[in-house]
Amino acid sequence: MPIFEFRCLPCGTRFEKLQKGDTTELPNCPICGASEVEKVLSPFAATGNSKCTPIG
Repeated sequence: MPIFEFRCLPCGTRFEKLQKGDTTELPNCPICGASEVEKVLSPFAATGNSKCTPIG
């Protein structure tokens, strides 16, 4: 199950929630309990050390 990031519209709290990707149900804010939340696009970060070797 993926982790989605949400932002509460009334209080501005950003929080993460583990839920199925096919669900349309949005969680309530864990701080104020509001149901007015939006899904936030999280930046993707890849880490590691990779070296490219030329072919030929």
